Amino acid sequence: TGVPEKLATGENYVLFHKVVDAEAAARMVAERPTLPANSRRATYVAPLEKTVRTPEVVVFTGTPEQMMWLCMSMSYYDGHRFDFAASGFNYMCVEAVLLPMDRDEPNITFGCYGCRAATDIDENMMFMGVPTDRLETIAQGLTELAKKAIPYSRNKIYVEPIM
Repeated sequence: TGVPEKLATGENYVLFHKVVDAEAAARMVAERPTLPANSRRATYVAPLEKTVRTPEVVVFTGTPEQMMWLCMSMSYYDGHRFDFAASGFNYMCVEAVLLPMDRDEPNITFGCYGCRAATDIDENMMFMGVPTDRLETIAQGLTELAKKAIPYSRNKIYVEPIM
């Protein structure tokens, strides 16, 4: 069995009025990252406490501000900047899971219509897929940011009080 033609060509995106024509759909499908053919890698979705295997990627759900702090926590010790990839389609599958798994880098996504329609996720929430080897850095960075940066930011204090 192969991939159904309407999925393989992107025709379903035209049918659902998500792209203008077959050419745009074909380009979108051609540019979408995929696992190698006949790969044994796959995605398994479960709450972290119910996983049966050690995950390669953990997906965080949060507000844009929370995503900002997650990024800052990963940059706290080395100042590293991130280049995120987004397309508008296949957000969770590709952008929150496959890209972080394949590139060993976190990736932010806004959440696709499919994942939003299938859940009760609030319209103000977004997602970040993070390779699990970053979790310790995130926890340590957030601990440090919580000491001053987060409360100062929330209190609109951008310079340490002089007096």
